[in-house]
Amino acid sequence: MKRKLLMWGVLSVLLFLTACGKKGQTKEPAVTAREEALSEKETENTGSFGIPIRIYHSDDKGENLCVSTARTEEITPEILLLNLSFYHMVPDTMTVQEFGKKNQEDGLLLTLDLPQEFQEYLSRLSGQEETLVMGSMVNTFLDAYQGTAILITVEGAALSTDYGIYEEALERYPYQEASYQIVEKELLEGQIQISYPQLAGLLDEEIQKKWNEIISGHAKRALEDAEEGSSLEAGYSVKTMNDQLLSILIEGYYSRQGGAYPIRFRYTYNIDMSSGESLRLAYYQNPDELAEVLLSGEGYRVEGELGEELKERLSILYGTAEQLADVLRDFDYGDNRETPSGFSYQEKGQTHLCIEVPHVLGDCVDVVLEKNGDSEQP
Repeated sequence: MKRKLLMWGVLSVLLFLTACGKKGQTKEPAVTAREEALSEKETENTGSFGIPIRIYHSDDKGENLCVSTARTEEITPEILLLNLSFYHMVPDTMTVQEFGKKNQEDGLLLTLDLPQEFQEYLSRLSGQEETLVMGSMVNTFLDAYQGTAILITVEGAALSTDYGIYEEALERYPYQEASYQIVEKELLEGQIQISYPQLAGLLDEEIQKKWNEIISGHAKRALEDAEEGSSLEAGYSVKTMNDQLLSILIEGYYSRQGGAYPIRFRYTYNIDMSSGESLRLAYYQNPDELAEVLLSGEGYRVEGELGEELKERLSILYGTAEQLADVLRDFDYGDNRETPSGFSYQEKGQTHLCIEVPHVLGDCVDVVLEKNGDSEQP
C-alpha cells in the first residue's frame, strides 16, 4: 500500500535529514538523547528483545484467521505450537514427532509429523473450526521458516478427518491482517503534495483519534512551514498492519529553491495498536548486541549497490560499538515526538533500519537485519 505523505514541515525535514548521520559522528548528542530518553522511560515502550514471530489464530467470533506478534529467543516447532496453544488452536500438551525442511525448485517444503492426539483433537471440531486450526498451523510455520508449503502428517501417515484427507502439502490460508483500515486524505498547494494516512474503524477510538491528529497535524503544519519555491513529495508504505502493530515507512525527496540536488529522506511510525504508544527499535532489538552485529559486517544486508561500502564506513560514521549503541537507543519516535537519531520499521517479522549516509551513498539506506540468523533463508 503506497501513498503520498508530506513530512511534518520543512524545518522538521531538515532536522530529520541531519539527525541520523551527524548524531553518529559527533557522538555526544546521542548520549544526551539516550539519557533524556531513559529519564522518561515511563512513557516509552522500549523494553522487549527477541525474534518477532507471527502467530495465526481464530478471531473472537471464530470466523476468520487473524495474526498476532510474539517474541522468542529462538524459533523451534515446539515454541510455535506452544504459542498456538495460548490461542487455543492446539492442545497445550501437543508435541512434535518430527520436523524437517527440504529445498525444492519452487521454495522450501516443511514437513511436520504430529502424534495421534492431534487427529483426535480435530475429530471433536466442526468443519469451520478444523479449517481455522489447520490454517493457524500452516501460516504460523510458513511464516516462521519462510516456507512455501508444509506437509502435516500424524504418526507418519496422512492426516485424516471427517472433513478431508490431507495428503498434499498445504500452502498459506487466507487471513484477516487487521480489524481496522487505513484511508487516504489529501492536501495540495503549489509544489507541495500532501497525501496522508488516517486510521478508520479502530475499536479503540481514543487511539484512533490520537494518531489521526498527530499525522494530520504534521501534514497541515507542513503547508504552513514550507519555504516559498521549495518542493516536497513523499510516499508512504504500510509495512505491517495488524491488531498489534502498525508500521509505516515514509520516504521521499525534499528540494529547496536553488539547491544543488534533491535530498532523499526516510522516517517511520511504529504504533502499538493495543496501547497506542510509539514502539522504538530498542523494543525489538538489544542496542548493544545490534551495534556489535552492524560493525562486524555480518548478520544483515544493505539494499542497493553500495551496501558493502556502507559496511566499511559504519565505524567511520558512528565510531565504536558503544557509541553506535547509544545512537541505536535513540532510534524512532518516542511519545515526546522529539527527532530521533534514526528510524526502523517491521516487515514480515524482520527489522529494517533507515540509516542516513552521505549523499554519494544515497542519503538514506535500508539495512535489513537477518531473521533467525539467516536473511537468505529459502
